[in-house]
Amino acid sequence: MINEWYEGTELESKIPNFKSTDVKFITDFHYFIGYNSYYDQVSFLEMSFLVEADSKKFVLKMKFNDVTTLDLLGFGNSYNQITGFRINNLKGQGFELPKKYLVEDYENNILKFFCASFEVLSLVEM
Repeated sequence: MINEWYEGTELESKIPNFKSTDVKFITDFHYFIGYNSYYDQVSFLEMSFLVEADSKKFVLKMKFNDVTTLDLLGFGNSYNQITGFRINNLKGQGFELPKKYLVEDYENNILKFFCASFEVLSLVEM
């Protein structure tokens, strides 16, 4: 059985019925170059999302490490809606670093990239 990307994170404990489709749109997007734990220069992406679940609204902040092949389509409006947000673990498909995960909005295709790792930085109820 394949685990969902949010299993074992703050999302699962604060929103027990969380589904990836609860992620509604991007509220903040920060791309930058920095250093990884091996002191290599790599790209990072910090994004905040609006999450609507269990009749509540949350802001989910995530950081994606060693980002490659970043594709944005139709991005930049005041309302960057995403549906069908998912993070696919590619380790079982023979992919090596830095393409360990594929992050994508598979419904609207406005967001797609690969990354080596990711983390949930915070989940705050509005």
